[in-house]
Amino acid sequence: MLKSSLLEIIRTFSKQELIKFEDFVRSPYFNKKENVLKLFLEIKKYAPEFTDANLEKEKIWVKVFPGKEYNYGIMKNLIHELAKLCESFLTIEFSKSDKLRNNIDLLKTLLKRKITKVFSSKIDMMEKIYDKPDLKNGSYKIEDYYEFLDKLYYLKSLYNRHYNIDSTAAYKYICRSIDCLIYSAIINFYKYYNNYLTNGVKIIPNKDNTAPMFLEGLNKYLILSLLKNLKVKSGRDYLILKCFCDMSIAIVDEKDMNSYFNFKKSLQDCLDLIPKPDLKDLLICLTNSLIHLNVNKSVSGINFYMELLENYDLMIENDIFLEPSGMMSGSLFLSYVMSAFHLKEYERIEILAKKFGDKLPEYRRDNDNTYSQALIYYGKKEYRKSLELVSRINHDLQRMKHMVKNIQMINYYELNDYISFSYVADSYRHFLSKNKSVNSYDKSRSENLCNSINKLFKLREEFDKYELEKFKKNVKEIELQYMYWILDKIEEIEIVNS
Repeated sequence: MLKSSLLEIIRTFSKQELIKFEDFVRSPYFNKKENVLKLFLEIKKYAPEFTDANLEKEKIWVKVFPGKEYNYGIMKNLIHELAKLCESFLTIEFSKSDKLRNNIDLLKTLLKRKITKVFSSKIDMMEKIYDKPDLKNGSYKIEDYYEFLDKLYYLKSLYNRHYNIDSTAAYKYICRSIDCLIYSAIINFYKYYNNYLTNGVKIIPNKDNTAPMFLEGLNKYLILSLLKNLKVKSGRDYLILKCFCDMSIAIVDEKDMNSYFNFKKSLQDCLDLIPKPDLKDLLICLTNSLIHLNVNKSVSGINFYMELLENYDLMIENDIFLEPSGMMSGSLFLSYVMSAFHLKEYERIEILAKKFGDKLPEYRRDNDNTYSQALIYYGKKEYRKSLELVSRINHDLQRMKHMVKNIQMINYYELNDYISFSYVADSYRHFLSKNKSVNSYDKSRSENLCNSINKLFKLREEFDKYELEKFKKNVKEIELQYMYWILDKIEEIEIVNS
């Protein structure tokens, strides 16, 4: 039984959920079989891991049926019954959290049973509550909210048509219902199109797919006139729909910086209108759009890392930097740390580490915190302390291996230790050439960094103005990590030799 789907589900239950599930299994409404309850009570003794050898079927049988000969068929059926109860429990617990759907289900039931007085009172109350709710702190997605309004107004239309005999009111509500249905459908499509692109469509384009054809028709022929109409009818709905429209344009037009800033402006206009889960997803899309602009060398006139930090700070200000679980994404933490490093904002790294360092996933917490501390010590010009810290980092994660090598080379440059730099650079080049999992883009950027720091050493040792100017121009044209740092070091060499 240790590898059964039953235990696979039960292992995910929290302490509180195990207590609730026991009440669930004890309830005669859900379970009338006493032996199923006995089975669960025996299994529960081995919480929370549920990996004890005593959970083998034959050993549990002895506890549930003392003195009786083991029967494979009966035991299999009991396990199956308890597993079905687990599935029912999970379904009910999940549905309880969906208040919008529960409200609609209640209204449908009341209307179907012709409990019109209660229906009328309930639907009027719900219309008042959800007409202009605090969407930002809602627990639902924005498209689910519009879908809820679609169903609410549709039910109100039915009620007016069949019970109040008020065709004018029925028509008014069916129009509202259709409007909300369209808003929900469009937002849903924009979201799914982002997923469509994320799942490799850019790598393997297929123009015959329905999604790009629909997007072209929506953005070219429909959305502008719809937004123009909405701007007059509902300022809130206009801002929300425009934000998702601008998102779709920004993620498709990866070389158009204006599309990025249009999206950013729309998102800032919606900060208090969009639920937090959607707000975080939109900010991630905004950040990805910026990253793609940078990769395509379409970022001009702005500081890429400053722009990146602004987006991350918006997440922190709006309390959406962490995952719903209260933990945070390690990649997000490191991206913030590296952006601050490129801007020489070492104090911001320290503030971030103090605020969120203990929220990182346990398997990478020590590594990420140690790395952030190494950057802080670099900022304090304590280069040997920085090197000492990075030497403690586990290289299991490939990205961390790159980051450790990079900061080692940078520290050795500051210490003017060419021998140690050469050793690290040679080791790094060997890793890049042998490791097939490193893509060509990352390989090129890393090799260019090794070569650029090597060039800095040579120019510092033997200054040549012509070579320096040629090098500076080249740095701005090639794929290169730490470009801002390299340019800063070039400026230092220029000042010393001016």
